[in-house]
Amino acid sequence: MVKEKEEYGHEINIKGNRCYRCEHKWIQREEDKPAVCPKCKSPYWDKPKTKFNRDEKI
Repeated sequence: MVKEKEEYGHEINIKGNRCYRCEHKWIQREEDKPAVCPKCKSPYWDKPKTKFNRDEKI
């Protein structure tokens, strides 16, 4: 008989943040939403970049 290897411990998933501007990933310390990315200091870290044509008018 072959004994199966027993694994110990638990699988843990930790939620973090990723900046859309510089692709930096981090785990926040506070529970509230960060104001800026800690690496590039962009306040738009959670919004994807959008491309607009100069000739287009909204």
